[in-house]
Amino acid sequence: MKVSVLLPFCLLPFAAEAQQAVVIEHATLIDGSGGAPLQDAALLLEGGRIVRIAPTGRIETPAGAETIDAAGKTVIPGMINLHGHVGLTKGLSQAQEYYTRANVIENLGVYAAYGVTTTTSMGTDLDLVAGIRDEIDGGSLTGIARVVPALQGFTVRNGYPTHAPGVKGLAQEVTSAQDARKRVDMLAGKGARVVKMWVDDHHDTFDKLTPDLYGAIIDQAHKRGLIAAAHLYELADAKGLVDAGLDAIVHSVRDKEVDGGLIRRLLAKNVAYSPTLTREKSTFVYADGPAWPADPFFANRVEAAILAALKTDLREAQAKDPERQINIDGFHMAMRNLKKLADAGVRIGFGTDTGPPGRFPGYFEHWEAELMVEAGLTPMQVIRSFSKNASEALRIDRERGTLAEGKYADLIILNKNPLGNIRNLREMDAVYIGGVRVSPAGAPR
Repeated sequence: MKVSVLLPFCLLPFAAEAQQAVVIEHATLIDGSGGAPLQDAALLLEGGRIVRIAPTGRIETPAGAETIDAAGKTVIPGMINLHGHVGLTKGLSQAQEYYTRANVIENLGVYAAYGVTTTTSMGTDLDLVAGIRDEIDGGSLTGIARVVPALQGFTVRNGYPTHAPGVKGLAQEVTSAQDARKRVDMLAGKGARVVKMWVDDHHDTFDKLTPDLYGAIIDQAHKRGLIAAAHLYELADAKGLVDAGLDAIVHSVRDKEVDGGLIRRLLAKNVAYSPTLTREKSTFVYADGPAWPADPFFANRVEAAILAALKTDLREAQAKDPERQINIDGFHMAMRNLKKLADAGVRIGFGTDTGPPGRFPGYFEHWEAELMVEAGLTPMQVIRSFSKNASEALRIDRERGTLAEGKYADLIILNKNPLGNIRNLREMDAVYIGGVRVSPAGAPR
């Protein structure tokens, strides 16, 4: 039986409509490949997929199909988030007790409402997320974002981030290469698609995975057909991980400027680099009293008590944070490194590290896109980062990512063209996931 998720507005601001054939006409189509937009385009969505793309007037409309006049509108791929987390947070609190089926589904619904049609869940998961993934992929659970889980990520004993609320017992604390390989096999057996590693001493306060340990993890992941991704901070670790065969860097290098050595490594192995700029800025921005918590696009989807806490408790905590200047410097280094890597032709992915307290799914993906443009990327580069590049990094590009005939109908209809202003990504008229329309988040008009 197919289930379309529909939760009360107070819990989750979206609804899924029944799937039917849809013809979208007179649209500007940005397919995510990086090529020029197709003007006056038509798309036929049927059976959850894009059946036909052609100039308007050259598609035969099936009986009973809905026809959408998208004149003046733009169709783009749904966002794919290479670094997210689901299930562990409620409000501004994080704990394993929150990791329930209902909370995971609610989180995925929020992502969907903001146009994030696929997210990862990077290493702080209970096993139940794999079953939810299978229900979504099998079509029995609709109206929420797809999820690619890493299940339980890897660190060393008492390593980063086992001090974070709810993470102890989820992060796998490996002690030897043999232990690491066995645990990778266990993840593969439980349905993980990605292996996540934390390679970070958090400014010399933790031990971190050593090359022999992360080398064993990466090697075993590849033997089991899994993607190897790493949280990292330092340039030297980035080089070592790429040399060991890493597939995706899911945080920025923040300790120093990237150099030709890393660039050559990334290009030679086509490693995806996901900057998570919002994650970096969220570590200090609340102390400055940012304006965006009052933005209806954000505030209309957040409980009043959380909004108040952002302006009081979190603001005070960040103002007193002894690492505040380190975080500020790290963010600016991340911005510069993103531009340098993009200019060098490195495959830039799209990720946010949303999900933990203070890093809000959906809204932060839009903010990430805006920060990437602020760093110097073009809107087209950003769109490609969350479609073609992200889908290739997750090895789902045959089914998702760019908009092409035969692929899943995961797309957004925008009222304005984002190539002129990346903030037009917020102007969502409709979101489709597998051909099912999801009511989008958006400020009242």
